[in-house]
Amino acid sequence: MPKRIHSLYAVTPGSIWVDLHRPGRIVLVEALVGRHAVCATLTNSQEVQRLLNLHADGTAYWGTRDMRGAISRIRVDRFRPTSDGFAFVTATGAHLSGLRVGHGASSSAAGKGAA
Repeated sequence: MPKRIHSLYAVTPGSIWVDLHRPGRIVLVEALVGRHAVCATLTNSQEVQRLLNLHADGTAYWGTRDMRGAISRIRVDRFRPTSDGFAFVTATGAHLSGLRVGHGASSSAAGKGAA
């Protein structure tokens, strides 16, 4: 039986993880549904951000999309420090869940407080 590398940290809603397969990408776990974690992307991978920056200069490939704020389902067993897994950052990122880029969550909350 092959040896498995297990994470030392529990995957919990509010925890923040960095993607080791796509350097620069950071995700926030919002919920656990069965064997999957529902995650919001906080930062683009370095490659996606490089292409977005080229696009801003007018010299880029048009198919690149800003992934900040995108929701994805990731198998919980990928949250381990391997080349295609995720590394634990912090368990206290719950305060960031309302700040997803592109969804207007923070601006609508600010508007309610001002009224």
